[in-house]
Amino acid sequence: MTSVTDAAGFPEGGNTAHRRGSRTVSLAGVPVTVVPYEAPSEPGLTTTRRLGHLLFVTTEAGPRCYTRGPRRFVRGIGQSEGFFAVAVMGVTGAVVRQGGRTTEVPAGAVSFWCTERPHVVDYPDGVDVRVCLIPRRALGVRDDQLERMTATTTDTGGPVGALIAQTLLTLVETAEDCRAFVAGRLARHFTDLVVTLVIERSAGDAPAAEDSRATRIREIHVYVDRHLRDPELGPHMIAAAHGISVRSLHKLFEGEGITVSRLIRRRRLQESAGDLTREDGGDHTISSVARRWGFTGTAHFSRLFRAAYGIPPSQWRDTRGGTAQSC
Repeated sequence: MTSVTDAAGFPEGGNTAHRRGSRTVSLAGVPVTVVPYEAPSEPGLTTTRRLGHLLFVTTEAGPRCYTRGPRRFVRGIGQSEGFFAVAVMGVTGAVVRQGGRTTEVPAGAVSFWCTERPHVVDYPDGVDVRVCLIPRRALGVRDDQLERMTATTTDTGGPVGALIAQTLLTLVETAEDCRAFVAGRLARHFTDLVVTLVIERSAGDAPAAEDSRATRIREIHVYVDRHLRDPELGPHMIAAAHGISVRSLHKLFEGEGITVSRLIRRRRLQESAGDLTREDGGDHTISSVARRWGFTGTAHFSRLFRAAYGIPPSQWRDTRGGTAQSC
């Protein structure tokens, strides 16, 4: 679904237009205050499109500043989900402030910020930006790893940065044309690209021992993905395959924001969600999908699925993904 909002007449002071503007921006996923540099001579537009668990926001407007200060943040707690914002600037740049950092982002560059913390994104020369909002819970990385990314920019000449920029610009234009099962897989693919950049940035700042740890964790993620269909997959199987004890495995994941068991469950649910929306004529009954991805019982699978996606798997299948957020 595509939503288009007229961005003209955004706030100046505490009048009705100010409140109406702030509320409109909240519909794009984040409650922020928007202040124009001057009364706009032409209307601006904000377009939102969903792709799986991702929300793409395209904005073209006159010079203005988007702020989520401490007061707005406190008032907004519990009202919106935290997102990690990945933004590709168009013909104009921006200045991003968060966590004590201030970064000038040139036209065409990529920048990042976390929506659940106070931040400022200033567009003194006008707004021309494509933003992807990724639910914080979908990333599965540590808070300190994301902190290294906020209010920074990345080199789009590098392989990962270039892929992120190119993929975001493509997806924002084609999101509404994707079938549900394709949308889910593309959303996970883009999220994995961003996670790769986050880990790469963290590894570049880490000492050798930490770099070795990050490499081992990536190897375990790959192993988990390759063995998701095996109902025996668990900490003992993973530890044995990597020549470490179960205790060492759990210690390795301390501070990752997710346990090994939760990682396995999340990836199985993600793959199950994708299968339930496929239209290739295969066997996509609830019980068959549950067995295929290593769940030992349909009832147990249904309970976990509903807890993660907010609706039962049968409704997810019948509505081709519904409107729930990915786990």
